[in-house]
Amino acid sequence: MTRKDFLSTGAGGLFGILMTSLFTRCSSSSSPSNPTTDRTFSSNSVDGHSHAVTLQKADVETPPAAGINRATSSYVSHSHNFAMTQAELQTVLGGGSVVITTSTTEAHEHTFTITKWF
Repeated sequence: MTRKDFLSTGAGGLFGILMTSLFTRCSSSSSPSNPTTDRTFSSNSVDGHSHAVTLQKADVETPPAAGINRATSSYVSHSHNFAMTQAELQTVLGGGSVVITTSTTEAHEHTFTITKWF
């Protein structure tokens, strides 16, 4: 292998690594756990951290009259209460998006943007 071939191959590999890193960092803030049954959404970042919450497809397809209420993921020993009304779940089912604000814990709250994923 010549020096030119070595440098050309190395530059191509470096470009591939950089592109992979770029696309990974630019990925959506929500990721499907199992797209047929649920999806995990991430909140905005506050005080250097965010939280996650997983919604069930069944909760969106057949919104409970009382809505849903669950805890977010934990960060440094705290989590937040996440709640959606039946009307908000119906908006998501219809293809709209809703912004949900969590409960205040440790003097801060987070927001989630919830959209239909199925």
